[in-house]
Amino acid sequence: MQIEGTLQAISDTNYWEGLRAIFLMDGINGANIYSNTGKGVIDGNGQAAWDVFAANSSYRRPTLFYINNSKNVNVRNLYFKSAPNVFHSVTGGSSNITYTDIALYAVSNSSNVAHNTDGWDIGQSTYVSINHATVTNDDDCVAFKPGSSFATVTNITCTGSHGISVGSLGSGAGNTDTVQNCFVSGATMIDSTKAAGLKLYPGPPKHGTAVVTNVTFENFVLKNTDYAFQVQSCYGEDASYCSSSPSTAQVKGVVVRNFSGTTSSHYSPNVANLNCPAAGSCGLTLSNITVKPPSGSAVFQCANTPSSIGVPCSAGASG
Repeated sequence: MQIEGTLQAISDTNYWEGLRAIFLMDGINGANIYSNTGKGVIDGNGQAAWDVFAANSSYRRPTLFYINNSKNVNVRNLYFKSAPNVFHSVTGGSSNITYTDIALYAVSNSSNVAHNTDGWDIGQSTYVSINHATVTNDDDCVAFKPGSSFATVTNITCTGSHGISVGSLGSGAGNTDTVQNCFVSGATMIDSTKAAGLKLYPGPPKHGTAVVTNVTFENFVLKNTDYAFQVQSCYGEDASYCSSSPSTAQVKGVVVRNFSGTTSSHYSPNVANLNCPAAGSCGLTLSNITVKPPSGSAVFQCANTPSSIGVPCSAGASG
C-alpha cells in the first residue's frame, strides 16, 4: 500500500474506546506500506484521547498501528503522528517485520500529557527490525516486551522519551516473561528520563519473574538525559514490598558499551542507577561509559551487582 498524503483517524473518542487498534494487520503474510515521496502521513488524531484519559484513566485507547500474527511486513518512509496510545505494537508470533525511515511525533497541545505513547512495543515476535527512525513522545521510545526475540534497532533518535527499555517484565503472578537476543546500536537520546534500561517487577506473591538473555545496547549519545542506564528491579511496587518479595529475575549477557554525552541535573552527579534483582542474577557489564554529569565526576549507583560489572560502584541504587 502506497501512501502519498494523510490518513487521519476521526477524533470521536466514543468510537475508538476499547478497540485494539486504528490500523490492524492480523494474519498477514507479505505486505509493503510505504511512501516514495516522504509525504505519507498516518495521523492518529490523538489529542482528544489524551484529554479524555487525563480525566478518566480507565478510558481504553487504541494502538495506532498494530501487527499481530503476521510475517514479511515492511513499513517504509512514513510519518506517524499523534497516536492515541502506543504508536506501533508487534506481537502474536509475528516475524520478519521491518521498519525503515520512520518518524513518530506525539506532543500534546494542552496541559494533558500524551501518556503511554510508546514508539514501538515489540512483544511475542522474532526478527523485528527498526532502522533510521526519529521519535518524539512521552513514554518508551522502544520497549522490548515479553516474548521479544531477535529484535534489532539501529540509528534511532529519541526525544523526550523514557528511553529504550527491556520490559516491563514479570508483572503477572506465576508467569515467566522472557526477552532474548535483542540488539540496539546507534541511538541519540535527547531530554529522556533514561537512555536505556531494564524494568523488572519484584517477586511473588503478587508478581512472577523474568529471564533477560543476550541483550546489547551500544553506541549511544546522550544529550540532557536523566540516567545513562537504569536497572529497576522494584518496578511498580514500593520498597517495603520489594524488601520482603525481591525480584527473582535472571539477567544474563546484558552488555552496555560506548555511551557518551551528558546527563541532566535531575540526579546529578549520578549517571546510572543499577538496582539488580536481589534474589535473581545480574549478568550485566558496562564498558567505555564516558557520560558526564553537568558538574563533578560521574557516579554509578549500584545494588546487588557483580564485582565484574565494569564501572566503579557506589551504594544507593533503588527503584
